[in-house]
Amino acid sequence: MRLGSFYLLLWVVIDTALEHASSYRILGLFAHPGLSHFKVFHPIMRGLAEAGHQVTVVSYFPSLDKPHPNYEDFTFQGQELLTNAFSLEGFSRRTFLDNFVEFYELASWGFETCSSALNSPAMDKVLALHRSKPYDLIVTEFFSTDCMLGVSHVMKVPFVGLSSCALMPWHYGRVGLPDSPSYIPSEFSTFSERMSFWERFENWFVIRSVNLLYRIVEWNDNRLLTAKFGKGIPSVREIARNTSLILVNQHYTLSGARPLVPAVVEIGGVHIQNQKPLPTDVQKILDDSPEGVIVISWGSVLRASTLPQEKRDAIVNALRRLPMKVVWKWEDDSPKGLPKNVIVRKWLPQRDVLCHPNVRLFLSHGGLLGVSEAVHCSVPVVVTPIYGDQFLNAAALVNRGMGVTMHYNKITAEYVYQCIQTALHASIREAAIAVSEAYRHRPHTPVELAVWSIENVLKNGARRLEKSHGSELSMVVYNSWDVGLAFGIMMVLSLAAVVAISRKLSNVLFKKPKHASSKSKKL
Repeated sequence: MRLGSFYLLLWVVIDTALEHASSYRILGLFAHPGLSHFKVFHPIMRGLAEAGHQVTVVSYFPSLDKPHPNYEDFTFQGQELLTNAFSLEGFSRRTFLDNFVEFYELASWGFETCSSALNSPAMDKVLALHRSKPYDLIVTEFFSTDCMLGVSHVMKVPFVGLSSCALMPWHYGRVGLPDSPSYIPSEFSTFSERMSFWERFENWFVIRSVNLLYRIVEWNDNRLLTAKFGKGIPSVREIARNTSLILVNQHYTLSGARPLVPAVVEIGGVHIQNQKPLPTDVQKILDDSPEGVIVISWGSVLRASTLPQEKRDAIVNALRRLPMKVVWKWEDDSPKGLPKNVIVRKWLPQRDVLCHPNVRLFLSHGGLLGVSEAVHCSVPVVVTPIYGDQFLNAAALVNRGMGVTMHYNKITAEYVYQCIQTALHASIREAAIAVSEAYRHRPHTPVELAVWSIENVLKNGARRLEKSHGSELSMVVYNSWDVGLAFGIMMVLSLAAVVAISRKLSNVLFKKPKHASSKSKKL
């Protein structure tokens, strides 16, 4: 018995030693103050902690759930949190110029994000921790700034990028990811992969333009990093070429299939966790509605209660005509004059509500988290996009046959009612079920795939086998412009040679003999 106990204890010690030997120190830097973004990143970082790694996360959103012993939080300072921040007052419709207005806002955002993060006491804390016990990897957001890549250079550790939405145009080149505007819509786009000529024209122009304009953001990043760490730091554009991995919150079943390099992994729906019990009152409303329920929620940043009175009345009057119950997320006190079938709540556990079997339709602003939850729960969507990638997500839903776009500037009672009736059609419901089955049918959960991909970088990243050589090429070489120029020169030279030879042959064949011309003169 004693010998058996000794072997058991020895096995436990060896197993524990091996576990610690294979664990890594991972630093997460998430300087953007948007909660919807961090909801994508937190499950990944917690998944790494649960896998045995020592995880430190610096963000604006300290973990509120039960802390994990391997998970440590620090908080950035300097930016206002983006919760319930967008008002619909004065909003009308999106135009072509809004592509560049949004880029300007992103660039301004990126500068503020970088400046606040670098000057936050939390940054000094993790730099000190790294000096005492180095981190093995940085995980950071790829969005409107590459400022945190400078931190990876200072720490001399590899880094992984996370994107909570579709990749920005400036992210493709750093890993050699093919970018074809003919069928891959930009994050700024309002199109699906099926584009008309003029849509392709706009998509191409916007992608190429913002890629050039992003140099302004990089210049600001470089300037702020130099002010923080001194001279000698390479350009963030150069550092970005060392990207080991990008995890993107998309999945081909919704956003469309496209060529991917091994350094880009789709983890769409990574924020969707196991279903939790609903609040008692909400559970009763849904259970007691066999005729079906419509859920309305315009996200955590967009305030539905800021709807102008005219559009608010139009939506309410359309809902009044429906035989179904409507559960509406409304941030302020319940508006006056609501019909009996409309129930207002200031907050809803959106994913758990959408997956209730009596939910028939979701009215959304098109945020990617809510769209992903609707796809996961096989619920058709009426989308009213307002900003950013919401237009892109709306186009994806319509293209997959499980969504209807309800344009904000067209809202009237009759228009809203017709959009809802269209979305309640059996064919839309069938498409939603089919897309959901494909979306959920995966060999691993998104969190498992994300954790495995990051661990693969830590174990095998030194050899950079997942990197495409395309990321190391200049724009001229990558697009084969030099080859095209060489072919053009060869064609011009060949054509010139043909013309020259043709002229000589023509002179030989058609030139009259001298003796013949002299005879004709005598005659």
